[in-house]
Amino acid sequence: MSHHDKLVAAFETYQSENEKFQGKGIKASAARARKALQEIAGSCKERRKEITAEKETLEGKPKGEGMSQDAARHAHIRK
Repeated sequence: MSHHDKLVAAFETYQSENEKFQGKGIKASAARARKALQEIAGSCKERRKEITAEKETLEGKPKGEGMSQDAARHAHIRK
């Protein structure tokens, strides 16, 4: 399963569990909603990495060429 699919599935789980918690007051659903949110956060980070790698491939850059995000951020701050 791709990170995109995991993200979509976790969001659907979150919506369902949040509705049970908010609408019906089912306490166990709160824990499941929070777990789904944690899975969403992880999948978001991984998907961002995938998108960046795909974009660099389309631009013809080999992976790892250029500055890292942190290095670019620090270079911008120093100006």
